[in-house]
Amino acid sequence: MRIYRSASTRFASNLTSQELRGLKKLKAARKTFRVTVGDKDGAFVFMPQDLDKELTTSALADESIYETSSYRNFHQKHQILETAVKCVLRKRWDEKAASRFWTNHPEVPTYYSLIKTHKLEQDVDLANVEISRIKTRPIISSCGGPADRISWLLVKLLSPLLHYVGSHIVNSYEFVNAIQHCRVPTSACYVSFDAVSLYTNIDNNAAVKALLELLNNHSKEVSMWGFSNNDIEILLEATLACNVFRFNNTFYAQKRGLAMGIRIAPLLAIVFLDHIEKASLTNGIIFYKRYIDDVFAIGSSSSVVTSTLAKLNSMDVNIRFTMEEPGKDGFLPFLNTRVRFCNGRSEIRWHRKASSKNIMLHSRSAHPTYMKVNVARNLKKTSERIATNDEESDKMIRRILSENGYKDGSMNTWRPHSAPDGIALVLPYVNEHISKQVNIVVKRSGLPVRLIFRPPPTLREILTSSRIYESRCDIEDCQYCTDRKICHLRGTVYMITCSTCGQRYIGETGRPLRERLNEHRRALTSPQSYPTNSFSRHRTAVHTREPPPLLEVTVLHRHLEHPVERKIMEAREIKRHRPEINSRDELAETITLIA
Repeated sequence: MRIYRSASTRFASNLTSQELRGLKKLKAARKTFRVTVGDKDGAFVFMPQDLDKELTTSALADESIYETSSYRNFHQKHQILETAVKCVLRKRWDEKAASRFWTNHPEVPTYYSLIKTHKLEQDVDLANVEISRIKTRPIISSCGGPADRISWLLVKLLSPLLHYVGSHIVNSYEFVNAIQHCRVPTSACYVSFDAVSLYTNIDNNAAVKALLELLNNHSKEVSMWGFSNNDIEILLEATLACNVFRFNNTFYAQKRGLAMGIRIAPLLAIVFLDHIEKASLTNGIIFYKRYIDDVFAIGSSSSVVTSTLAKLNSMDVNIRFTMEEPGKDGFLPFLNTRVRFCNGRSEIRWHRKASSKNIMLHSRSAHPTYMKVNVARNLKKTSERIATNDEESDKMIRRILSENGYKDGSMNTWRPHSAPDGIALVLPYVNEHISKQVNIVVKRSGLPVRLIFRPPPTLREILTSSRIYESRCDIEDCQYCTDRKICHLRGTVYMITCSTCGQRYIGETGRPLRERLNEHRRALTSPQSYPTNSFSRHRTAVHTREPPPLLEVTVLHRHLEHPVERKIMEAREIKRHRPEINSRDELAETITLIA
């Protein structure tokens, strides 16, 4: 703590005065503009909120995929899912283990879209572009939603099944290795297929059925941790049925397809396409590998490839594949590679899409040096694992590093202390000098910890949000969300001001703030039922003959997941504000944390 206290007086921003002014303007512009990250290129996309809403409203108007819903429907779906999860998990695990996979206070999933900037025409006038020419990727963010935890468990259980999906590849390295071991005749034809809007066009029932068939065929090779196929089916169906989300304070439900944003969706998509492919591929297909919805195929002739595409497109009324052929130079891009065949031999090069903005961790970013070194090293390793001794790739790497502020030459680096099997000790990163001092102190202490330095928020974290249109509270006539929506927040340190006398109280909670505030209000209303509570004493001592006063709530810190972190921040705020309502025991307990 002494090291960080001394650092606070010498702290200097890594932004110039001009950049700080620009950041201030960008933050102010969020009132009328939506800031997102472009799909696949990593660059920031700024658009008027009216345009964003118009794009999303147009997408949600597709009645074959979406329908309007309500918070009541969301609550009902959540209750059904929770009942199913409890029924299945309690048969196998104890209550403590099972309870980790449902949440009593879920977030409503939210809809947002990513602009496919790589599909915008090069000469398009962005200031006057027609909405029909802007392509978007629909995302339903389910973080903290009712199905988030159980979906995570299903992914853990079912991911081993992907080893038995013949065409599936995990990354470009697997693809390169498979290509290099494939014998390709000189007359072969190679193309790539792409499934159009795959997730929203998947038949969920067929996807679940295909996965259960795969599970049944390989039940002896894959451990299901004691769960039966029927258990998995119940969990999958309940998870997918929990399909209510929100946009601009309006509730919707997805009638068809998988929501891109739920954890289990990619796995189901992979298995569903595998089911289609098994009935479509012919003997003339020499090579066929797929990364989710992107396929690289080699056929013995062009007619074989064409007939395969036709069969793939005939298997499901909603699933459509498009085909891309090699360019004039013979190269065909796939993932981050370019592939060409000459006389049966493959030539593979590292590839960056023309639309990519080559954005990576900048050399001036407030991150530890070892992280920056790893970024540069991994960039080089990636290109070498795809194509060795490639001068073109080396030039591209140097250009990308230069664009992100890196210069030629060696860089001295160091690694934070990490004891074998140590507990993670997460500390804020200020600068290299302070981090090295902290590292020395921790290393000398001999504590069994892994020291991790957490960088400050990035521009993406500061400027972007998936929930900017959810200003209205779900609870009608909410007593706490008077100015802005706060009652749903978790992991908060908050200050309550008595509206009658102005005295203050500071507390912390990991639950939804509404739950904790309701407890305080009950103590104010019925002080005799809570004799040791700070608010019951406040009511008895200060407002004995008055009705319960109103509470004005201010959130001081939010998104603090760890209890120790919340306690420390609560102690700091108590020392700063000296609240009158907190009891002496509360004050003494918290102040000792920072004394």
